[in-house]
Amino acid sequence: GFATDRVPAAFQTLYVPGNGVEVAATPLGLGVPGMQAYHTSIVVEGLEYSFSLSGVTYGQDLISHRHLPDGPPKVTYMGLTSITGKDMLRALRPHFQAGTYDLLKKNCNSFSDCALFYLLDVRLDPALRGLEQIGEAADRNAGVVQSLTGGEYVPNPKADRFNIEEVVRRIDTEKFSGVAKKMGAIGSRSQEAAASNMLMLQGRSPEGRQATSQLGA
Repeated sequence: GFATDRVPAAFQTLYVPGNGVEVAATPLGLGVPGMQAYHTSIVVEGLEYSFSLSGVTYGQDLISHRHLPDGPPKVTYMGLTSITGKDMLRALRPHFQAGTYDLLKKNCNSFSDCALFYLLDVRLDPALRGLEQIGEAADRNAGVVQSLTGGEYVPNPKADRFNIEEVVRRIDTEKFSGVAKKMGAIGSRSQEAAASNMLMLQGRSPEGRQATSQLGA
């Protein structure tokens, strides 16, 4: 199960500066009745992160949505986190390597879901995961996907063993360990600062002795 004895990343912004997190979503015109598909990406402090055949890439100005005919994307603010985009990228990139993308089994939404969980302990809105629903339908009716893609969809064998819930469990454990170290370091610095202030008040630190001598002059 997931670690429960931790301070969520969003709450840690009470102690350290927070990073704004947004989800960008553009509808894809696949034309399946009652089933809308989306391309999604994650934005951390203005920098977009997305997953494709090239792996996880990042850039400015929502670049992964520019080529989509049904843009511009809808951008939704999700909250603040103490985790940086670089930290998230470092944690997720091993699970979303170049060449492992699959339109239905391991796509942009799979990455966005994991990234949101790593950053904020929340999951991607199921309403944005229409591609995965199509994938499940395809398992029952392979002709659905082929008709939607003009027969161009070919399953990627490198995505066959991908299990998003397993990835979420792994990054949850890794994040808990990393955050614990970070918060411990912050606590140590706070204790060191408090001890230094106390020594200064007592005139035992170099700064305190200097201040004391100036007062006595």
